[in-house]
Amino acid sequence: MAHTLAMARRSRLVFFIVALILAVAVVIVWRRTQNPCAGFPGPSVTEAELPPPPEPGDLRISAWNVRNFPRDDRPQYPDLGYSRRTNFCDLEKVLAGLDTDVLGLEEIHEPHLFMRLFRKVEGRRRYRGVFSKGGGRWDQHVGIVWDSNRLREAAKPVEITSVALDASLRPAMAVYLRSTRPHGIDFTVVEVHLRAGPRGYPERLRQYRKLAAWINAWVAKVGDQDVVLQGDFNTTGPEGGSVSEEVAAADRILQTAGLRRVVNARGCSEYWEGADRHDGIQVPALLDRVYVRSLAERNRSVQLETWLHCARMGCRPLVSRPGAEDGTFWDVSDHCPLTFEVRDCDLDLPGIPCGG
Repeated sequence: MAHTLAMARRSRLVFFIVALILAVAVVIVWRRTQNPCAGFPGPSVTEAELPPPPEPGDLRISAWNVRNFPRDDRPQYPDLGYSRRTNFCDLEKVLAGLDTDVLGLEEIHEPHLFMRLFRKVEGRRRYRGVFSKGGGRWDQHVGIVWDSNRLREAAKPVEITSVALDASLRPAMAVYLRSTRPHGIDFTVVEVHLRAGPRGYPERLRQYRKLAAWINAWVAKVGDQDVVLQGDFNTTGPEGGSVSEEVAAADRILQTAGLRRVVNARGCSEYWEGADRHDGIQVPALLDRVYVRSLAERNRSVQLETWLHCARMGCRPLVSRPGAEDGTFWDVSDHCPLTFEVRDCDLDLPGIPCGG
């Protein structure tokens, strides 16, 4: 009898401890949802994981999936301290630190709110932006933001609806930009967010073909060869296949539009929990890519860079457990911003300096 009572007391104690831990976790998550600048105690945004200023005479081009900004209605993981809410203060630090001339975006639920946030960090820059009307099943809009002091629209922005194969998928967005400096560069930016998952591989192949066809037609229409195709390609490979298999297939298709892939120096662009696991260990993935057409002579570097937790971890597994959650991964996005630079001048014009 005494043994039975002791066991019952231990069971009640264990139940009480578990309930207390869960209650504390829920309170932490709830408090974070009430404070737009509340963050986790782990590593957050630092200068070391943001790019240095662009070289004089360069334009910086960036792409970033800002995970379901400013909210994510998918199931939460309070036992891991996981609340998919954007920490606005961390996001502001990143936007200011990117110091970019062009930023392509994915998963923006509220474009107007994002632009208001962006304008808080403008400084010497004056940003304008365009976003797709369509957002697919999850209302995830793609967009392109640029510094109107450095670039202006050379043609009306275009929503590429052919890339959205059905109502559940997202269209692409394109804008043709021209430098405000004499004899500066002009180029088209195409921002994409393709079908996700290994099962979506056949649809992604169709989307690659739609993009190649659209870009060929667009180049013929505007008469300018320079194109940047970038964004979240959701490159997971086919079922039972590999990421490299999909990258090779995409490269072949996009080469028909004169596009070449820019090499990612770090080798990853995003972290995720891994298949069927929620143990606080995030694994790297390469979902986001950049392709360029006729920009080789203007590239500052053949390789593009990824920042934030991709830079911090060097694309090694990221351990993020309760009490030491990685700040930018949980507070801002699972994706890392990509950047590369081009010369803001035309090297084909003799006697035109490319410096300063």
